[in-house]
Formats: sequence, structure tokens, C-alpha cells
Amino acid sequence: MRRDSSCSEVARMSVVPHILIFVFVLMAFGLAACANSSPPAGPSLRGAVLVTAGPSADPVEKKAVQMFVEEVQKRTGLTLQEAPGAPADQTPVIVVATRARLPAFAQQLGALPGEDQAAAVDGYVLRVDTQARPAPTVLAIGNDPRGTVFAVGRLLRALYMSSGRLEVEVPLDLVEKPMYAIRGHQLGYRPKANSYDKWDVARYEQYIRDLIVFGTSAVELLSPFDPDDSASSNANMPVPPEQMESELSRVLASYGLDVWLWLPVRRRDVVDPERRRAGLEARREVFRRYVKIDHLIIPAGDPGDTPPQELMPYLQELAVVLRQVHPKAGIWLTNQGMEVDELPWFYTYLQTERPAWLTGVCYGPWARDTIEHTRAAVPSQYPLRDYPDVTHTVRCQYPVPQWDQAFALTLNREPINPRPMGEAHIHNVTAPHTVGAITYSDGCNDDVNKMIWSLTGWNPEADIRQALIEYGRYFVGPDFAVGVADGLLALENNWKGSLLANEGVDQTLAHWRAMEQRAPASVLANWRLQQGLFRAYYDAYIRKRLIYETELEKQARQALRQDRQKGANAAMEEARAILARADTQKVAPELRARIEQLAGDLYDSIGMQLSVPKYAASGEERGAVLDTMDSWLNDRQWLNSEFDRLKQAPSDAAKLAGIDRVLNWEDPGPGGFYDDLGYGAAGKQPHLVLAPGWETDPGFVLSAQDEHGGPREGRLAWRQQAQALYDAPLRLHYEGLDPNATYKMRLVYAGRFNAVMRLVADGKYEIHAAVGPQSPIAPQEFPIPKAASADGKLDLAWTRVSGRGPQVAEIWLLKQ
Repeated sequence: MRRDSSCSEVARMSVVPHILIFVFVLMAFGLAACANSSPPAGPSLRGAVLVTAGPSADPVEKKAVQMFVEEVQKRTGLTLQEAPGAPADQTPVIVVATRARLPAFAQQLGALPGEDQAAAVDGYVLRVDTQARPAPTVLAIGNDPRGTVFAVGRLLRALYMSSGRLEVEVPLDLVEKPMYAIRGHQLGYRPKANSYDKWDVARYEQYIRDLIVFGTSAVELLSPFDPDDSASSNANMPVPPEQMESELSRVLASYGLDVWLWLPVRRRDVVDPERRRAGLEARREVFRRYVKIDHLIIPAGDPGDTPPQELMPYLQELAVVLRQVHPKAGIWLTNQGMEVDELPWFYTYLQTERPAWLTGVCYGPWARDTIEHTRAAVPSQYPLRDYPDVTHTVRCQYPVPQWDQAFALTLNREPINPRPMGEAHIHNVTAPHTVGAITYSDGCNDDVNKMIWSLTGWNPEADIRQALIEYGRYFVGPDFAVGVADGLLALENNWKGSLLANEGVDQTLAHWRAMEQRAPASVLANWRLQQGLFRAYYDAYIRKRLIYETELEKQARQALRQDRQKGANAAMEEARAILARADTQKVAPELRARIEQLAGDLYDSIGMQLSVPKYAASGEERGAVLDTMDSWLNDRQWLNSEFDRLKQAPSDAAKLAGIDRVLNWEDPGPGGFYDDLGYGAAGKQPHLVLAPGWETDPGFVLSAQDEHGGPREGRLAWRQQAQALYDAPLRLHYEGLDPNATYKMRLVYAGRFNAVMRLVADGKYEIHAAVGPQSPIAPQEFPIPKAASADGKLDLAWTRVSGRGPQVAEIWLLKQ
């Protein structure tokens, strides 16, 4: 298959966080070229006949044929007709069958893999033969019925399809089997989802097919037993949850996919005897609604509040009830949410009791352990399945590393978030310890991430850019394949480094706009293109706002310095008026209007709920990015509140002194140091120790990370912090100190954990014992023992006393 080398170079550049202006110009030129390049043509399959095993085919094999015929017809308008065998004339042939039922003529078209390869579950052969017959013959041969489903999915990715056009890329000769057995995604029909709750059964089945194309083998459904949800309160849901779950289990079974059921357990349903008995019977009725359940997963937390000492005996009873309805079903438990004293008990229980009723363990979000330690602590008889969060960007298992605060404030926790290179990296770091993964998802905002996890679960060494080209070709169209691929990589690059400095954001918008301008109405209605456009417009709008509001704050601060002769009140009112221009003289209204239009388009096309009042999103954090789009991006809230407070000062001199304190807030004085912790994107945390770091610890279980989730009042610096999780220390390191000087520490503690922390210098000097945030938030000061800095260096380490982990917003090291 031919590759466009110029486009490949653009993709290489797109993953570099910071590059010079002239490189961005070259990048824009290259992206435009990619977006308008014509895809290579392959042998035409127009008029092809389809040869299958016919009536003897397995039901799943027949479903594979049905899926192939229907997906081709949707994209080309061509209907493939079945034939009993290969015609002798120049008619292309497509053979879809399992190895065991392969038509006789097809067996002669080339050697099939040996018995070892043929025994691989889900494996297949995909081959285009242009020599044996006058016309091309395509073989999509599964080792087993589900392997045929995946052969069809892989073939669909290799086709060039548009109205009246059906071509296949060559050379195409694949013998493939998956690296990991479990490759799945949670598709929970519940009000919290940003899109799923708007779907009907047909929409779900289409999405299940889409996932199959990239190798998905399992889907995790959510039981209506979720105590956090009230389905009756959501007007978006077209089908009652009980009916939908039953229908989805039937759909999944028809494709041979594994059905997992997520079922939380509350402690009150375990410890109360009557609730326990009634709850087990109620769950038996839930199990009966499903055509099949292959595995049941119980979260130990989020939600779930039952200590493992009480939970394990209950699950043993639940396993009996489950297997009375679904005899072969497995039962798995996640370790998420287990407290510091509970996790060792759980590991010891598994090692000593070796319960036969338990199938395996899942590694989930908010686990205290690394995945490596979990695998080592769990006996090898129990497989470890990953449960990674691919849907969130902050306050989550795998946050975007050093994300710019402007994005964190506006795009918030659940935006459209394609991270193809990042998600592939996370998969490849964690997967070797597991038998595969089923991702946590709450909508279609993470569509690209799901496809990447399925693909890398099949082949960890997959070419990600090539996969994105296939994504664009199959889901949007061959004329947009390369453009979509490089556009997605560019969107990921938008989130790297300082947004103020990232001029590539504007080039990304230009790239997506070029596709938008040449796209016909049918393509503009495609929700995957709409998602890319939405993000490109949104990112560019936020950058323009950030540049504008940063400049307004700069001008306001200049007014405070230059207008002092007019008096403090006049200077503050002038600064206040400058800051208010962000509301009265808005920037880039045309971009904002297009974002609103695209949000409406996405609601119509895929049910995305990007606003609570407009589209009934379940909450601000659940993808409602329209509602956070105008979040303040400078410190005007804090400045205005300080102006209000300073007006009450007894004299103009006191007011001017207060203004000086505001203007010089971050100044550590001669020989001092200041860190705005949590703002790694702007390089304002030079003393924070990041090791081991995202590359080896993408879940930040052992590493410091930026957290975005502090108080909404006060300085923007207080809304973001450096944090560590659980028992990992948060560390800072200083060099170049004056060995003869005495220092003190000024700190601002803030964060959603309300963490109480202990601070120690150089591993032996306690700076303070149990201390947490002030109320209201305010700086605190502590002396540093002179012996700690006598060597010109200083190491600080915070450890958790209570809360989820230490969090520090601002820190000054002040020379006395």
C-alpha cells in the first residue's frame, strides 16, 4: 500500500509539543495537502458476488455476512448478491466463511495457515488473490465464527467505499490473531452518559458494528441496579433500561461478542439480612432478562462501599445465583476504592483461600496499587483484566498530562477527547500485566480512544496513523481519510504544552475547515466529522479568548501601576473596567456561533448532550462543554474581589499598599523562589519532582500530577494544584540556595480532597504536622530549619494524613 511521505512527515511533526512558527507554516501546508489528496485506487469489486457457506453456516458466521453486505450497501449503494461458487467469468468474488466451512474452490487459492494458527481464537486470514482467476478474489476466512466477524471487520477497513465505488487496497495478505483475548468497552445505557441514553437499539447495534471493525470482542452493559441513577428522570431515554439491556444482550450474542454485566453492590444490601435475601432474588430476576451473561463485574468502589471482608462471602452467594441462570458465567471483582487496610486483606484472602467461585480481578480507576503490584499480589490462577478510563480528561484515572488550565476550565472533564497516541501508549504500558481490557466510557466523546484500545489490544505494535487513516476512510469516506487522520493527530497536539504558545491550534482549525468547506452535505452530517470540527473550533476559540483575556489582565495591572496618582479607588475602577471588556467586547463571536451550531448538529446526529439546559446533559462534568465555554480565563474574579475588599481600607495609603500586595503576589523577593503548582503547561512549577512520570506511570499512582478541581472563588492558581495520590509523597527539590541564609516557606493549600498533610524537609526535619487548607483559602507560613538548606539544596515531601492525597496550589521559598 502506497504511503504519502509528505503526510507522514506532518504526522511526525504533529506530536512535537513546541515548534517554531515557520514549522507551523510548513505543517499547515502539509496538512492541507493531506486533506485534499486523492486516495490510491485498488482493484474494483463493483459487481462482485458473495460466496459463503450458505445454509450450513454458523449463526454468527451468517451475522458476519449480513453485517458485511449491509455496511457495503450503506456506503456504496451496491447490493452484493450471493452465489453458490465462483463464476468463471471476470466477476470479482468475495468469500466470507469460517475455515471449517470454506468452499472447495477457495481452498485452492493459496495455502491457509497451519493448525497452530488456525486454532487461534478470533483469528482470520484476509487475502486478495489477483492471479488464480480473471477477476480478483477476496478471502475473509475466520478460524472460528467470531473470527469471521473480525475478518469482515478488517476487510471493511481495507475497502474504499463511496457512492457506486467499491475497491480494495492491495497488496492485502494478512494472517492475524489478537494479542489479548479481552478487547471491549462499557456502553452503559444510563442518564449519566453524554450520548448513550439518547440511543435506540438500532443506534446501539450500529455502534457495536463500528467497534467490531476495529477488533472489539466484548461489551460491558450496566445493570439498572446502579443506585446512583434514576432512569425515570431522564427524558432523553427512548427505551426503558430493563428492555434496553435485554435487547442489547441479544444483539451482542448474535455477533458472538462477550457480554459483561457491571453490577454495583451497596453495603446496606449485604449487612442487612432481609435486604440481602431480597437483593439476591432481585438480581436473579435481572440475570434472567439477559440472553446471555459471560461475565459479571462487581466494582469494590465508585460506587460500592462494602469492605472486602464482608463483600467476598456475599459474592460467593451471588455467584451461585448467577450460575443458576447462566451456568458458565464468570464473576470478577475490581480493586478500586479499597482502603489502605482493606487491600492487603483482599490479597491475603486470595492467596490463602483461593476461592473457586471467583474468575478474575479487574484493575480499575482509583486503585491504590500500581497495576504491576496488583498482578504480583493476585495469585496467577486469577487473570487480571484492565478497566481503564478513556472517557475523561481531568479528575480521572488517566488525566491529560500537564493540560493547560484554560482547557481544564472550559472543556472540563468529559469533552470530545481523541488522544490516539496517548491512549496507545497507556495501553502498551499497562496491557502486558493483563489478559486485556474493557474500557470505562460514558458516551461517544471518546470514540477514537475506544477504537485505539481495540486495535492495540489486537496488535500493540499497530501503526496508529495508518489506523486513523482507516478510521477516516471507513467512517467518513475515502476522500477524507488522510485529512481526518492528521486532523485527529493535530487535535491531540492542541492539548500539549502552553495554549498561549501553541500556534498549531489555529493551523488545526484551518485543516478541519478545509475539509468542512469541500465536504458535501452527507459528509457534513457525519457525526465523526462533526466531532472533529467541534473540537477544532472550540480549541481555537478558547485560545483566542485566552490571548485576549491575558492581555486585558496585563492592561489592568498596568493601570493599577500607572494610575496611582489618581488615587487607589480610581486606579481600581479603571482596572475593573478593562477586565469587564471580556464580557462587553467579546472576541471571535463567529467561532462561538459555529460551535453552538455544531453542538446542535451533534445532538441531532448522535444524541450528544453538550449542555444541561439545552440538551438535558446530566451535569456540568458530563460533557456539557457549552455551559463552561465562557469560564473566566484570567484572574478578574480574584482581582475584583480584592478591589471590593480594599475599598473598605481606612486610607488611600492602605489601599495602595493592598494594590501592591496584589500586583506582587507571586514575587518571592531577592533570592527567593515561586511555583504555581499544578500549572505544568506554562512551566510554572520548576521545582516539582515529576518522576517517575507519565511515560512509565500514566495513571500517576506514584508520580506528581496537575489537578484541576479547586475552589471556584479566589485566584485561578487555587483551582489547580500539584497532587500525589494516596500514600505517594508529593516532592519538591531546590538547588542554588544560599548556604548561609535562613528561609521560610509560604504555602497555599487548596483542592477538592481537602487534604490534611504532613510536610518534611530532607527526610528528617518536620516543617509541620497535620495541616490542611485554611478557610477561607489563604497563605500559611512555616520556618525552614537552617540545617535543611545548609548544603544549598532543599528537598520537601508532603504525605497524606487524610484525604485522597496531598495537594498544594502555590509555594514560595522566601530568603530571610
